[in-house]
Amino acid sequence: MHSYFALRKWSCEPDAKGILRFCLNGKPILLNGLLDQGYWPEGLYTPPSDAAVVHELEQVKELGFNLLRKHAKIEPQRWYYHCDKLGLIVWQDMVNGGGKMNQWYVTYLTNALLPLLRHTPDAKPLWGLLGRETEASRESYQTELKATVEALRCHPCIGCWVPFNEGWGQFDARAATAALRALDDTRLIDEASGWYDQGGGDVDSRHNYFYPLRIRPGGRTVALSEYGGIAWPMPGHEPPGKTYGYGTAKDKADLTKRYKMLQWKTILPQLGGASRRWCTPS
Repeated sequence: MHSYFALRKWSCEPDAKGILRFCLNGKPILLNGLLDQGYWPEGLYTPPSDAAVVHELEQVKELGFNLLRKHAKIEPQRWYYHCDKLGLIVWQDMVNGGGKMNQWYVTYLTNALLPLLRHTPDAKPLWGLLGRETEASRESYQTELKATVEALRCHPCIGCWVPFNEGWGQFDARAATAALRALDDTRLIDEASGWYDQGGGDVDSRHNYFYPLRIRPGGRTVALSEYGGIAWPMPGHEPPGKTYGYGTAKDKADLTKRYKMLQWKTILPQLGGASRRWCTPS
């Protein structure tokens, strides 16, 4: 039998200007990654082979990325093993459920009025709007949060836990963060990715698709954890039904042009003096 281990330390530490940076083993690291929803054209959530998984992860590295945010999905252990071997960093979302999500509130209204609603409380009066009205659903989340950490904590690739994303099934994010700290104090925590930020955890996590991007250093390290969302229905690889995106490219050249402009005009100017140290186009 063969095994492996890794020694690493994740932290958020101030640089010479006092701006908090993500640090790996005490050294600042620019986290540049992708939002990985884990879809496969051959099997939806199931990859066609182990070789296909390895090929995709190798392509991620060849494109210059060092991070994947595994979005609202838990992969088989084999996937994390390959990330361990290849040196890819993973930010792991918890799978969120509960009751029916009120999309008009959680998605459309909040996205449209993000500067006003980003810090909306996730207290009991709003649990129904967020799909967490029943005690049974909240207990299920707490049970699954613990089970997720216990199943995946052995993988050194995981650098951050993400208990909630854009309000999906969110309730009492501060308590979820405290539970994660008790289960695993070696990783960072992105308490509420995108919005309904309760001010806890290690990450000031922003999703930005429509508004001018303005970041000010604060008491947590800033992460631009979703942006872009440029769709390109690649001929021969289109999913069934309607294509979704925050803008659609006409062809490969148009996609490349849009991506470059997004990086040059929105992202790179922020890296000069702002506190962001992670950018992940979705």
